[in-house]
Amino acid sequence: MFWRTRKTSDFRDEIETHLQLETARLRERGLNEDDARAAARRAFGNVTQAQERFYESRRWLWWDHLWQDLRFGLRMLCKNPGSTAAVVVALALGIGLNTTVFSFVNALLLRPPEGVKAPEELREIWMHNPRDSGAQGYLPLTYPDYLYYRDHNQSFEGILAYDGDPHLVIWNRSGEGQTVLGQLVSGNFFSLLAVNAVLGRTISAEDDHPENPQPVIVLGYGFWRRHLGSDSTIVGKTLMLNGVNYSVIGVAPAGFTGLLVGFEPDFWAPTAMVEQITRDKGRLSNWHSHSLIAIGRLKPEASTVAARAEVSVLEHQIETDHPDLKRNLDATVFPATLIPAPYRVYVTAFTGLLMAVFGFVLLIACANVASFLLARATGRTREMAVRSALGAGRGRLIQQMLVESTLLSSLAGLLGLILAYWAAPLLLALKPASLPITLMLPIDWRVLAFTMMVSLLCGAAFGLTPALRSASVPVVANLKDETQPAGFHKSRLRSLLMTGEIATCTVLLICGALCVRSLRNASSINPGFNTQHVIAASLDPGSLGYSDTQVRNFYEQLAEHVRTLPGVTAASFTNHLPLGPAREHTVLDPMQPKSTKNDTLPVDILRVAADYFQTMGIPLLRGRDFISSEGAEGSGVAIINEALAKRLWKNEDPLGKRISFYGEKSSTEVIGVVPTGKYRTLGEAPVTAAYLPQLPARRTLVVRTSGDPASLLDNVRREIHSVDPNIAPTDLETMQQYMSLPLFPARTTGLLLGVSGLLALALTSIGLFGVISYIVSQRTHEIGVRVALGAQRTDVLNLIIRHGLLLTVIGLVIGLGMAFGAGHLLSSLLYGISPADPATFIGVAIVLCAVTVLACYLPARRAMRVDPMVALRYE
Repeated sequence: MFWRTRKTSDFRDEIETHLQLETARLRERGLNEDDARAAARRAFGNVTQAQERFYESRRWLWWDHLWQDLRFGLRMLCKNPGSTAAVVVALALGIGLNTTVFSFVNALLLRPPEGVKAPEELREIWMHNPRDSGAQGYLPLTYPDYLYYRDHNQSFEGILAYDGDPHLVIWNRSGEGQTVLGQLVSGNFFSLLAVNAVLGRTISAEDDHPENPQPVIVLGYGFWRRHLGSDSTIVGKTLMLNGVNYSVIGVAPAGFTGLLVGFEPDFWAPTAMVEQITRDKGRLSNWHSHSLIAIGRLKPEASTVAARAEVSVLEHQIETDHPDLKRNLDATVFPATLIPAPYRVYVTAFTGLLMAVFGFVLLIACANVASFLLARATGRTREMAVRSALGAGRGRLIQQMLVESTLLSSLAGLLGLILAYWAAPLLLALKPASLPITLMLPIDWRVLAFTMMVSLLCGAAFGLTPALRSASVPVVANLKDETQPAGFHKSRLRSLLMTGEIATCTVLLICGALCVRSLRNASSINPGFNTQHVIAASLDPGSLGYSDTQVRNFYEQLAEHVRTLPGVTAASFTNHLPLGPAREHTVLDPMQPKSTKNDTLPVDILRVAADYFQTMGIPLLRGRDFISSEGAEGSGVAIINEALAKRLWKNEDPLGKRISFYGEKSSTEVIGVVPTGKYRTLGEAPVTAAYLPQLPARRTLVVRTSGDPASLLDNVRREIHSVDPNIAPTDLETMQQYMSLPLFPARTTGLLLGVSGLLALALTSIGLFGVISYIVSQRTHEIGVRVALGAQRTDVLNLIIRHGLLLTVIGLVIGLGMAFGAGHLLSSLLYGISPADPATFIGVAIVLCAVTVLACYLPARRAMRVDPMVALRYE
């Protein structure tokens, strides 16, 4: 490919033959052998130049030069294995961390759904409330909306729908319940995605008819293999889910997990079966039950802009046809990805933050490598001068140096890939165990391309300046060995790089310290209840179709059984735990004499049974607890928190006062007051809340123990099954495990930014040590002169440390300003600490100055021991 068929030896023989013939001709004309030979060579011209022209014409010269540079670069790297390994490891840390984060970006935002035909043609349809901003302004479709868009649009070949909130369903397996994850999908879900079953068939439109829904399911491939042993005869058999027998009609292909990232449904069922799955009566006809994510496949002649305009028109047509809805909503279209469109901005922001943090670490590593290459280039000036003298052009010298730097970055990229393969699962393990997310993080072509691009950019970034300097060496002066040792003023570029490193390190250290202190504060925040020695488990007998009487009997028996367990001191129920994703809220009219109808107050609602406050360790400040008989509808009593009591009655006694909730016909009496806790997030301001004794069928069991709660988890599970084997608990865990969910943001940012700050500090220390050591080595002659003229060792020490501190102070000033802005960007993630906390800023400055003194002291100590006679002869 790179050589022509004619060989160099043939061309050389041809020249020799020509010279011999010309020599013979001249001898016939009377010249002797030597004169004839000399005349023939003069007539032919420069033989060597002719051979070089032939050599250049028969090859791709750039490839030949590149191959030579690669071999020479490898020899240079192997010549200094210690320094090469240090540079590669430092770069690999930066590249590996960025590749790790990009693997999450790839899995969440870039990868198309597996097994789906032409995913680039898919578009999401969302309803939009222009009165709200951010993700809160977008709503999924209701079932009536979906039907209208599906039947009246002209832009899509078809529109499918699926429930955006997969459901935990109780599977009755051999008389014992266990939870499985299911998803409701429209009848055209599989056909529009062109996904075919590996066994049986997929759900069809006939299965999804609202007037005659069919109890059929398609099993996920993973569920079929794990739980059913890849039973090839499974089609036609039945599984009992939430008390209803479903016929298995097919098995989805391997790798297909739907259109939501992180969720791997165990089965898919028709949307028309929603009432049997969720026990939510009337959802199919409810224009206000927004639960379906709609996906359309664009027609070849349609565009996203046209589709967006059409669905907006269709939404306004719905408003016209149903004026009683009074929704005042719009509709819009987005390209479909595995993250629903309104939430991509949050994923993008979080991953972008991590990329920026680890990008700073990579910048510090690149600055270190650039300093190293600059020092090495200074030591190779004579080599470059010889190359120039022998005819190497400026571009040829630059190419040689860039090849060497790219080799370093490529080796680092390869090592970074290995690091990312190892680190990505560790980063994923930070998620709370209660989140049912299964995220695949493959090293695919996108990750490989990203790593290669970053490696090449790094190689060019830190190698270009040393390459330009090497190509600009004064040839004559270096060949005569007339170069002079460099002082501090000769190392301005390295000092500039070091200043940038210190500034970047300052930003990372301050942000990391803020997040670590925030995590410490968040862990010590009082959530309003005692998290020690408590067990929680979610239960939903209503999902099995139990009547109200059956539900009440189940919970009464369960409470009796659990309270008899050894080590259990109290047990109760609530509709949901504080600080979780579930929330119920309403507004109330204070019913004060001076109030008007506009005096409404938002209130969070928690529904709890008797003994809940004792079980959760929440003290009653005033009044009494609920009693069992007050759990019936219409009991008309409530317990409120201090925030609500102060808001309504300030210094008055709230006991016996009455409040009225929105939509309630009768008022409610306040029978007790408890401290204000944390209900939504750990960092929230005081929230008004009320506790009511009426509980739904879905509840959370809370149990207080006298000993280690983890040792009683299996006992609690056995008691639940002993009361009703068909019911399976979900999220059975200790309260300490539960608290990992609200602490997740603080824990993740604290850990990642803390690690980044420590890495930045380590790399900066190494870089500062290297720069000062190099400068000291270049000033050996000057230091010898100073000592010979009477300078004391302390003078030499002060000279070196003063220069290092000067670089540090300049970097600190720049970094502190950048950190002030970066801290405010993190303010929403900080608990109990200001983003401009003076103690953090001062502490980081002191740490960096101390590290600088230490990094400078070692080279300075070596400089103090310089023998003046040796130094004066130093070149």
